[in-house]
Amino acid sequence: MATALPGILDKKSFVVITGVGRGLGRSIASKLVEKLPPSSFYVFLSPDHTGQESLAGNLSTSHPGVRIRTETFDQGKMDQQIFDNLFVDILKNDNLEPEEFDQVIIVHNSAIVGDVSKHTWDLTEVTSLVHLFDVNIVGMILLNAAFLKVFTEVTNRLIVNVTSGNAIRPYKTMSTYCAAKAARDMFFRVLSSEDPSIRVITYSPGHVDTDMLTYVRDNTADKELADKIKGGWNYYFYGKQRKNI
Repeated sequence: MATALPGILDKKSFVVITGVGRGLGRSIASKLVEKLPPSSFYVFLSPDHTGQESLAGNLSTSHPGVRIRTETFDQGKMDQQIFDNLFVDILKNDNLEPEEFDQVIIVHNSAIVGDVSKHTWDLTEVTSLVHLFDVNIVGMILLNAAFLKVFTEVTNRLIVNVTSGNAIRPYKTMSTYCAAKAARDMFFRVLSSEDPSIRVITYSPGHVDTDMLTYVRDNTADKELADKIKGGWNYYFYGKQRKNI
């Protein structure tokens, strides 16, 4: 009988997760630490230093011996040296070699929703718009390229693009977030076509009760959207109001 090849969760992995400070990122990080081999190495990236440090501490207690590196990282800060040196420095400082890992994974979870208190015709502030696209698209592209450059010789490379229904459905007052999510999805479709050896998973977790969703509910200029969030998204998508989408 042929021996089964190891699956994704069976391989010693170098794992990068962005946006670990809160919400969905914390859950993804916790599950990967739980499921992957104990010899794996994790890099948590988030501008929320306190949030990711507390998570790393909790995981170190529940999974003795787990190796986690936390880095305070602002994906919207356009500093070439940060992107060029981030993974090079981590490998050097932790005495790691790319070849010692059977698999490398990067989970692109970090994103900001933008100003939902305005409709599209009120989006006139240059700084806030540039920052949103820097965080959600430009910084993500630069981080992804830096990651692949360092691990170019590793055979098994996995990219997880955390997306949402915003990439395919228009939500009032969320035009920039929707546009950014759609752009990210297409970016990874192109990457996958350029190099089929890189495994790309575009994952939409559905509507999750996070601080981001609460922010949209409490700040959107569209009362209908706020009411639908308060009333429950499952009814909105699968109930009789589906025809209104």
